[in-house]
Amino acid sequence: MTDEFTADAVTTIEQLVFQVGWLEQRRFAQDVAGFGLTPAQFFVLRAILGHDSLPTMGTLAYDTLQHCATISGIVDRLEKMGLVVRVRDQQDRRQMLVKLTPAGRDVLARVRQSREKRLIDTFALLSPEQASTLLTLLRTYLEAFRQQYDDATGGEPIPRAGEPC
Repeated sequence: MTDEFTADAVTTIEQLVFQVGWLEQRRFAQDVAGFGLTPAQFFVLRAILGHDSLPTMGTLAYDTLQHCATISGIVDRLEKMGLVVRVRDQQDRRQMLVKLTPAGRDVLARVRQSREKRLIDTFALLSPEQASTLLTLLRTYLEAFRQQYDDATGGEPIPRAGEPC
């Protein structure tokens, strides 16, 4: 490849990745709004579900790249919606832990099913060969980004958005 072709290809790839990302973010926001959630609320629910034990507010802030004050407001709203409850940590009474309610688990399952159906419908527009190639290329692209990030940071985790809660 010539440098000229590479520069043009990189520009085109960058534009396509931004367009796909922008469209997916918009569609994702619409999808979760259909369940009465904001994207930030959804990500907090997903973060809680992803833990083996109940996470602290600080852990949720870290996991979702939010400031402590922001995570507190999000959890307040989720609690009012009946999707989470706060419980005091029995080992450290100063800490509040956040737990999904059955309604919280249910809304996560329904969002997942809805998004899965939408993605299946979208990818049905591709041939099986195109879908397989896309999957392979996306995995390769993601791995390259991860490697670049690890090389640049020495494998450090993503920086916190704010101070520990």
